[in-house]
Amino acid sequence: MFFSLSELSLTVCHPEILSVEKRKMKLLKIGLFTFCISPFAHADCFNTVGRAFGISPVLLKSIAIKESGMNPAAVNLANRNHTQDICMMQINSTHFAHLARLGISPERLLLEPCTCVSAGAWVLHGLFQHYGRSWNTVGMYNAGSSPARLTLRMRYAREIKNIYIKLQQKRNRDQSEALAERVVNEEI
Repeated sequence: MFFSLSELSLTVCHPEILSVEKRKMKLLKIGLFTFCISPFAHADCFNTVGRAFGISPVLLKSIAIKESGMNPAAVNLANRNHTQDICMMQINSTHFAHLARLGISPERLLLEPCTCVSAGAWVLHGLFQHYGRSWNTVGMYNAGSSPARLTLRMRYAREIKNIYIKLQQKRNRDQSEALAERVVNEEI
């Protein structure tokens, strides 16, 4: 099932919210926000958003680690082009006008980690649609598509790929350990 970005930002933690009447949405936002800021919810956000956009949750998490160290309140005002980057996915202010049309403000990006992950996936999904799925395109998330920025783009892509590989290896180890533990417990 695919959601629009605005629907996904509200429903990523609780998909059943889609069936709730609009007048009840305001009351649910407080509870949703509380759930979404927990560490468990972060992992669930990456998984749910990744599935919705057709992007590996591990790739999304790799970008969040590189961009902000997973800091949902991260703000960067030091870009040479005088733009800013905010939240754990470091959403660039060049996207703010379009996000505003979807009902997503910079404040929501900073206060709602699931919304931030959704916006980052939306940006990356758009790049994949336009340029195809490649590490070069992943590099565009940070360095843009200009041929003059190829070196920066590829450096960023290489760093993301290294984080991605480490996260995948950890995930595989954790799954193997869980399976081994299950087997041992069944034998006892």
